[in-house]
Amino acid sequence: MSRAFADGSPVVGTVSGLLKEMRPWQWYKQSVLLLALVFSRSLFDPVAVTNVTLGIAAFCVIAGATYISNDILDVEEDRNHPRKKHRPIASRQVPISVAVPFAFLLFAGGLAVSWYLGSLFLLVVCTYLVQNALYSLFLKDVVIVDVMVIAVGFVLRAVAGVVAIDVYLSPWLVVCTFLGALMLALGKRRHEMTVSDDPAASRATLAEYTEETLDQLLVVVLAALIVSYCLYTFFRGGQWMLITLPFACFAAFRYHFLAHTRNVGGDPTFLFGDRPFLANLAVWGLLVIAVLYGVPPRILEVVA
Repeated sequence: MSRAFADGSPVVGTVSGLLKEMRPWQWYKQSVLLLALVFSRSLFDPVAVTNVTLGIAAFCVIAGATYISNDILDVEEDRNHPRKKHRPIASRQVPISVAVPFAFLLFAGGLAVSWYLGSLFLLVVCTYLVQNALYSLFLKDVVIVDVMVIAVGFVLRAVAGVVAIDVYLSPWLVVCTFLGALMLALGKRRHEMTVSDDPAASRATLAEYTEETLDQLLVVVLAALIVSYCLYTFFRGGQWMLITLPFACFAAFRYHFLAHTRNVGGDPTFLFGDRPFLANLAVWGLLVIAVLYGVPPRILEVVA
């Protein structure tokens, strides 16, 4: 029971529950839209930055509405889940009669911003909504397809970042985003297998997965991700982009290590509390920006 309810403040409890239902700690996923901004060399273009910022805001609102809608549809299943049963809707902190109109308002606001950013952006957002609806209705119960659909959701975010600033859609962006998201989705399924006494009661597909299968799939996807990034650096990134390769490999290996030794696969946000991962991410990001925006050649010109 929430503190608000204990203090006799159901309105405050409902409001805080609605905010919690929007999962603001999950909004880091929308940062995928920034990939197009950085890799298209538009990071210092104020118009592009403004459009991507609005795109991120639209996806945060749409994602919040989607989370609420999913929790309404999955309320009975969530009540059997060891962790999800504490969510505001599942725990009855937020009445469904309140959650439904609130989700509708979020949808309307997100679609309005999407329409402002252009018809293509709106199309990507609508595709994202359809994908989430299909996932909630039946795709989440189809083994392997469930994690692939989650990965496609991240690809749609990356594509949204591209169309928001009207730049070239690189196939390497699609491939690496898909594989990276698929790795996280498989790690999450593995975590759910290990923490639940009855995995099938909380998620139908967990009755068909095994830890061994998920471990094998995780290794395959991790290897494919590293190879794909290597190919990108070889064929599209230029010779200087090769210096980012060790840091990209470390990030993938670190996630695999933490997923197996510290059981963080269920919530990738724990990665942001891991100092080696954070330090590596910061160095990788700075190197990528330096390479894409021509810093190494300029330094060589000065030295020469």
